[in-house]
Amino acid sequence: MEKSFRLLSCAVMFLFLSGCFSTKPHSLLDKTSSGELLSSYQGSQAKIAVNDFELKTSGVDAQVSLALKEYLVDILNSSKRFAIVAPQDADLIISVGIIEFIPENSGGKSGLAGGGSSASSFMGGLLGEVLNKANMQLSLRIIDRVTSEVIGSRDIQSQVVEHPGKRIKFPQDKVFRAGLSDYLGTPMGKVFYDCIVEAGRYIVQNVPQNYYKR
Repeated sequence: MEKSFRLLSCAVMFLFLSGCFSTKPHSLLDKTSSGELLSSYQGSQAKIAVNDFELKTSGVDAQVSLALKEYLVDILNSSKRFAIVAPQDADLIISVGIIEFIPENSGGKSGLAGGGSSASSFMGGLLGEVLNKANMQLSLRIIDRVTSEVIGSRDIQSQVVEHPGKRIKFPQDKVFRAGLSDYLGTPMGKVFYDCIVEAGRYIVQNVPQNYYKR
């Protein structure tokens, strides 16, 4: 009976880990740097404007919000597919809202959710101690400036868990180091990277061809 319980617990934990604690907000997200995510491009450009990020949750510093916007603009510029212009001159408006922002949420010694039951103790032993976990969710919309039609939209979310002895590593360009330096080497820093790079990828892949003009 005890052996069966252990096997069942392992199966549940495998599904739990594979489904709930992936640090990849989208199946296309990989471990390459932001400069490598967007393929080389030479051609016509779409005129876009990036609005200031809307703060739809508490705890987000205005300086961090501005730094995230600048990070996204830098990634879009690096794609060479867009001319970043003032809103009145743009064909498309990029609107981003921060709807979840949890820079630090300790999981305790009994696993990711804490607790003291035998099941949670077993899961905690399997996972190891959690030092910290961070979450962020963005709502992204690509909007036609003239018609206000939403061309594309999606939520982008990442959660990163930190365990003892394991370093949080991700590429950091000059823009990240300048505006978000307080988060270097932290779970929240990796969450920023995941979400902003994925936002840039989504925009590149979902701006219709008819918006590209010379």
